[in-house]
Amino acid sequence: MLAMEYFPSRAGGDRAAFEGKTLVVPAVGHGNVGQLAVDLMIQTLVVDRLAHGQSVSAASGASRLGCLDHPNVLPCVGPDAFAPIGGETGGETGGEICGERRDRRTTLATALELHGDERACPGVVFLQQRGDVAPGAASRFANDLASFIESCAFERVVIAASLPSTAQGASSETIGDTRFRHARARAAVSADGAGSFELETDDRWTALDVPPIEPDSVPADAVERALLPPWPLLRACAATRKLDASCLAAVCSEGDNSDDAARAASMLVRFLKVEREPDEEGSTSSRARAAPKLRDGWSVPSSWLGAYGRRAAARAMFA
Repeated sequence: MLAMEYFPSRAGGDRAAFEGKTLVVPAVGHGNVGQLAVDLMIQTLVVDRLAHGQSVSAASGASRLGCLDHPNVLPCVGPDAFAPIGGETGGETGGEICGERRDRRTTLATALELHGDERACPGVVFLQQRGDVAPGAASRFANDLASFIESCAFERVVIAASLPSTAQGASSETIGDTRFRHARARAAVSADGAGSFELETDDRWTALDVPPIEPDSVPADAVERALLPPWPLLRACAATRKLDASCLAAVCSEGDNSDDAARAASMLVRFLKVEREPDEEGSTSSRARAAPKLRDGWSVPSSWLGAYGRRAAARAMFA
């Protein structure tokens, strides 16, 4: 039995359909910025676009391409993370979209999911990880995930990650002072002939004014042996010598990191060269959603409601 199993949810979710595309992957880490950013991109770039003139509840189900299962990812299940907010439900069955009937009562969020749609966001697939990796299994999971990515013939991997601000020796850091850095690993051969890894600069990020992560801000052996995200997956992708993998890391404090996630999502779409639609970047949307918006017009998924209570908290408490 394969360590990483994949179960397509609909037509267009077969492995062959991923050839040549870009996969956006979150690294489960400090403040969950990567996961939050991926949620925002799935909601805004896929679900909202599919819902244009359709039922949002139908679009939320149609965005999922398939589910992954790995023995070292802790299982979790919950309601549809992208279900409609407010009164718009589309009925019990959720309506019909693109000729496919969707029953929103049977749409569940799982530990590992692939989302995307070639019509809504061409060339990009999003992996959302909601289950944590079992202790001591980070390297195995990263290696198996890289093998799966390679087997699907994805052309590029972009990792959305986060690191504690204390890693850069700035104890006065606050959420409002979050900085973004990039990281890229390259497989090399050491003097004794053994395989090794080293950091290198990705000019595509520096062109967007995102500097490389400072070597003295991470452990000396981070790229070689660190087990905390995003290092295991960066190593695993570099080891294939085929995958073009790069990482955007938010250096932040932990608290309400929704604004950090919105900033990360905006940087990622610039890196991916994904065109934003005019009403996505404004303060309002023509789509029938009662969802609140973050900076740059990112739609907040329904699964975020109540995460920090029903009233806005004073941001000074996170300083």
